Amino acid sequence: MTERSTNISLRILSLSYFTMGTGTLAIVGTLPEIAASLSLERGAVAMLVSMLAVTFAVSAPGLQMVAGQWPRRTLILIGLALMAVGAFGTALAPNYAVLFAARVCAGLGAAAIGPVASALGASLVAQERQGHALAVVFSGMTIASVLGVPLSAWGGAALGWRPTFALIGVATLIAAGLIAIFVDNREGGERVRPSDLAAIARRPATAAGIAVMVLEMSGVFVTYTMITLILRDRFGAGPEAVSTALMIFGLAGIGGNYVARWVSQRWSANRAVTVALTALTLVFATLFLAPAWYPAALALLIVWATASDLFMPSQQRRMVELAPEARGLVLALNSSAIYVGMAAGSFTAGTLYPVFGLSSLPLASIGFLALAIAALALSSRAAAKPASLATAT
Repeated sequence: MTERSTNISLRILSLSYFTMGTGTLAIVGTLPEIAASLSLERGAVAMLVSMLAVTFAVSAPGLQMVAGQWPRRTLILIGLALMAVGAFGTALAPNYAVLFAARVCAGLGAAAIGPVASALGASLVAQERQGHALAVVFSGMTIASVLGVPLSAWGGAALGWRPTFALIGVATLIAAGLIAIFVDNREGGERVRPSDLAAIARRPATAAGIAVMVLEMSGVFVTYTMITLILRDRFGAGPEAVSTALMIFGLAGIGGNYVARWVSQRWSANRAVTVALTALTLVFATLFLAPAWYPAALALLIVWATASDLFMPSQQRRMVELAPEARGLVLALNSSAIYVGMAAGSFTAGTLYPVFGLSSLPLASIGFLALAIAALALSSRAAAKPASLATAT
């Protein structure tokens, strides 16, 4: 492939990540309209987010075992088709049972897109450019996290939640069409057997590396789950100020993705992950100690978002470097770990907040991140051992 065609392919893969991210996050933005329309409790609609996360976490490595040897392009197209069916099914759902089934379908589709798109993107470039390629592809998810919920919230209020999901379905089909036309790579992935999964799990470097992902996301989501309340109650932000802060957080995340691209060509993945985890730990420590001053909150959100988006592609690059022979499997496990961490962090926040209040959340985040740094050290130490010793451990 020429450099131009490779760049086009990477950006279209990023678009597939964007449609995947928007399709999975849109329930959050349209939750009030769905609950009111179908006469459901808001908690029941919110459960659809957790259910999709669980579906993704289980399906991502499962798909690598069932169909990991298929052409990655084919898997992404199947995933986008399932995401489109899930979106259209959501738009047409007459009741909660159909809505539930549609979100399961979307979760299965997402599991076939995220890790596979990353693996395909990394395979299109030379090894020294894999970090840059992973950052480009993952930028679609970054943008979805910034725009997906606000756009779906606006669409739910202005157009209705059913037309909003129908539009998401159309956008997903457009992404599939672009991949079919412009992404010509038809190479297969690795054939994954249950024994391969067991081998990765037994390997200290990769097992601890996956733990880094779970613990980092847990640490971030302990506080992020309640970020609106923290901004309102701790820093005195009104509704408009909260919206402004979250928009700044999102824009800083996009900036962080560009930082990650620059860093990928200058730092090792291990160094980038270490710096990101250290910066996040300092953010939450400062958040706990900072005076109740809104500009201070904005500054912390900028550093937080930049560090998070430095961490994500650097963590993916590190996992690929730890197990290049099982790229698809480790990326699938890493993607599953993201959703496991989200669920664990949100659950921890919901458990701590009623008992200890908002001030306990940054401290819990620091605890999770300290464990993530420890897991990174264990992974790095294991990776530095000779192969024979690492296998015997």
